[in-house]
Order: sequence, then C-alpha cells, then structure tokens
Amino acid sequence: MRPTPAIDKYIAPLFRTTGEKPLLFTLELELLGAPLRIKRMQKIPSNMNLGYVQEILMLAMGWEGYHLKEIRHGKYTYFVRLAGGQDPEPVEGFPQRDSFKYTLGDLLKEEWDSFIFVYDLGDSWKHRVTLTDIAPCKEEDAKEDAVAAYLVSGENACPPEDVGGVDGYAEALQSCNDPDDDEYDSIRQWMGKDFDPHFFDLRGARRRVDDFQRTIGEARWGFYRQ
Repeated sequence: MRPTPAIDKYIAPLFRTTGEKPLLFTLELELLGAPLRIKRMQKIPSNMNLGYVQEILMLAMGWEGYHLKEIRHGKYTYFVRLAGGQDPEPVEGFPQRDSFKYTLGDLLKEEWDSFIFVYDLGDSWKHRVTLTDIAPCKEEDAKEDAVAAYLVSGENACPPEDVGGVDGYAEALQSCNDPDDDEYDSIRQWMGKDFDPHFFDLRGARRRVDDFQRTIGEARWGFYRQ
C-alpha cells in the first residue's frame, strides 16, 4: 500500500517537499562539557523532518531513547509530541514549536550555523550541532522514505544513561580509574566491566541510524499492518 496523505497524519515521511532543491548537510555533533571529546559527523539532507533529525542525532550519539529530547534554536524549543498527542512540559524562556512542522534546512542555512540538541532534560546532556559543509543532493536520495542520513565517523563512547550528566560522568570515570576509590567496584559493575570510554562502535551506530530510517519507511508503506 503506497503511503497517502492520511498515513502522513500518523507517520510523517522522512523528508518534506519544500519546493526547494534539497542540499546535503554535513553536521558535527559534539557533547558539550564532557570530560572526553565526544563527537559524531553525519550527512543529512536539508529537507529531513526535524522530528526525525532528533532521532537520528540521538541514535548516532548512542543514547537509548529513554528520555525526552528537544532542539533549541534562537528563542524556540522544537519538541517531539508525546504519545497520545500531548505536548511536553514547556521550558521557561523557550516558546515551543512542533518539530514535525519544520525541516533541518529551516534552522540551518549557512556553514557554521548551529543549534543545541538536548537529551534527557534531567541530566541535561547538551550537544552542539554545527553545519560544517553544504553539498548538492540528488532529489531521489531525499524523497519520501529514502534511507539518506549517513553517519560518517565518531570519537569516543556515549556516556551511560542516568549517570548524572557531565559532572556525574566525570566522577564515574575518575572512580573507574582509581582502584582505591571507595566506589570503584560498584561503579565498574554499574557501568559494565567492558565499558571503554574511548571506544566508539561506528558499525553498530550506523546500523541503528539506517534501521530507524528503514523502519519509518516500512511502517508508512504498510509492512506492519495486521
């Protein structure tokens, strides 16, 4: 079953038809304030729905998606509507906009433009997303449900969920590196003895990003109907 406007109401297409030829943006995603330099480089077409851009950024960094997320740009917060159609709690000083009414290109126009992506409003992981390069994009690669967002590279592991933000992560790493620390054993067990803050699984992250895009397309084409 080919996607129809009725389907768009429930599952938005990955890309929006804007009347302008899409461009291919290279984005640098950097976690701010972390004890290690944690970065990802991605290529995303300019006409991707901003709501899906948030998901792509989250998956590329390595977050599990347990928490709320949002984009902050200028004076606005761009949110993803919660299940049941409810809006998230407003952030003081940031008027809200629905991410699915905008595209990546609505926020970023020129090289070195940027916005802030926030994951987990409690731990408040802030990421700066910077447009570092603009290139032509084939229209067929940024149309409806194409798998077009691509993770290029990454540096260092994503912090564990619920570790307490950048300060909590710094303290956890310090304890892990000091066998004489009172919390050494408990922190190592909680983070996982195989956790390596310097290792980034590029192949696994690429698979998460690709699988997410394919799932959206398959759901829109009715592959999961009962």
